[in-house]
Amino acid sequence: MYRFFGQPKFCPTDYDKGPIGYELFLREKINNQWRLPENFEAISGEIFAELLQRTILSLPASTEMISFNLEQSHFVNATYLKMVKRIQGLTSIHLYTELTERNIDGVNVDQLRSAAQQYYNSRLSVVLDDVGTAENNDDTVTELNAYVDEYKFALQNLRPFASIDDIRPIIDHWWRRAKDNNKLLAIEGIETQEEFQTIVKDYPSDIVQGYYLGKPAIIPINKTLTVSPRFAPAEKWCLGTFAAESFA
Repeated sequence: MYRFFGQPKFCPTDYDKGPIGYELFLREKINNQWRLPENFEAISGEIFAELLQRTILSLPASTEMISFNLEQSHFVNATYLKMVKRIQGLTSIHLYTELTERNIDGVNVDQLRSAAQQYYNSRLSVVLDDVGTAENNDDTVTELNAYVDEYKFALQNLRPFASIDDIRPIIDHWWRRAKDNNKLLAIEGIETQEEFQTIVKDYPSDIVQGYYLGKPAIIPINKTLTVSPRFAPAEKWCLGTFAAESFA
């Protein structure tokens, strides 16, 4: 059995107004406990699509956007592109496909760039997840840059650190690169009030996320498969710090 857990995303300047959306984490029930799937690559596009549709129907009416992760092998698979395109056509919630940083044997940067271009041409938004980590390094970002909408920077990948001051050079790099390239920037992994206040003050971004702001929780699924247009349209977002092109 699979379910999505949702972690809330916030506009840093309007945090007190509640989440603008959620990142969806796929989990599998194994021995009566929710765990990471044993094999993400074994999950078919059909299973993923049905679960995503049912999950969308269960989200709060105020939800403006969601993101979900695709492994490299799924990202370059045309079946998943068609799935994302179909579901985006059924809802006004803005879908963001996060390309994970994990290397998958048999997938090369040319395939990733070609797939990113196809998402871009289909007016679908792509996020480079955990920039600066593993395969989503500077070289890969350069190769895919023309076709992605957002960089996502993960503080948790740099822990342990005593304070944000310890990691300023790398945050500076990705904050500046996002601004210079007109990309949305999400900063995740915020775990304390001090970190949150520092990020908001020194690194104004479009989205913030982390355990301090809200932990992932299971999202129940809807029993029907008729996606309703009742959700808030993307035009209401707080996003725009870096004025990336909107595909809403």
